[in-house]
Amino acid sequence: MQVAEGVHRLSGGVTNFYVVEDGGRITLIDAGTPGDWDLFIRTLRTLRRTLDDVDTVLLTHAHSDHTGFAERARSEAGVKVRVHAEDEALARTGTPRGKNAAGYGRYLLRLEAYRTLFSLFRRGGLKIVPIHEVSTFGDGETLDTPGRPRVVHAPGHTEGSCAVLLESRRALVTGDVMSTLNPLTGHTGPRIHPDALNRDSELALRSLDNLTGFPADVLLPGHGDPWSGSVDDAVRLAKAAGRS
Repeated sequence: MQVAEGVHRLSGGVTNFYVVEDGGRITLIDAGTPGDWDLFIRTLRTLRRTLDDVDTVLLTHAHSDHTGFAERARSEAGVKVRVHAEDEALARTGTPRGKNAAGYGRYLLRLEAYRTLFSLFRRGGLKIVPIHEVSTFGDGETLDTPGRPRVVHAPGHTEGSCAVLLESRRALVTGDVMSTLNPLTGHTGPRIHPDALNRDSELALRSLDNLTGFPADVLLPGHGDPWSGSVDDAVRLAKAAGRS
């Protein structure tokens, strides 16, 4: 599905990832789950592209349902993989630094939680496939890759969580900084992730301020449907939704 000029949304389950076309080359923002590889290859064929056209996998953060097949793209096609410096160790090892803001107990009566976990299990998305070679970026960098993405550090979901501004497409890829579907409760609309999936939910709420003022007409989340409207309005709604 094309969601902005030259930007295509892919989803094989609960997680979205995005193909950005520019001048015959491609930046992939996030890499879904390992089981989404075939979907990615089919999409390239549909776009009349090949793996040779893929320049970079740009990770919004280093969780297993976003790092997905990044190592396969790197090892089989020589694609560069990039992540924020704060998530580099997690991407390389798959080992988090500590515990999240809460456990899963409070979500055990939520059908959406079981749907999400089953979908991730079926697609190999519950455990990170370590990425053996990964380069890093910092807050505010405009990367010299197709689409000229600018990264916006917004920690809380992970230490290195980022959104990605595609200014020429007026689109903001929010990863898990802000989603439109809570994957454990099923609630919709702009919001941060639930406590069980965040390193620090209070920080995640404060980090939403880092997204305000950007020239974007569509938000492209890691979970849920695209959201049309101003970034500032989405931030306001996400703050009102609060923690879960």
